[in-house]
Amino acid sequence: MRPGLTEGSTIRIWSDTRGRLTGPPLTTDQIRSRCMGWAITAALAVAFLGGVAYGITDLVLRRHNLAAWDTAWARTAPRWTAST
Repeated sequence: MRPGLTEGSTIRIWSDTRGRLTGPPLTTDQIRSRCMGWAITAALAVAFLGGVAYGITDLVLRRHNLAAWDTAWARTAPRWTAST
């Protein structure tokens, strides 16, 4: 007996829109798993980017305030440190 399929057997072949051979379509569980993975990744990315934006904003505002206080002290310091 020779190896192979019997006459009338069904062979499933998957191809893309260009006719190239590809794997079978994703199952419902695979789609759900990928969607959950991307949803978790997106949530973590939003939290991370929010933290980065907060940190940068805090740094810029802190430097701005320190520069303003330095300018104000430069005007005030001579009155406090003047020797008589």
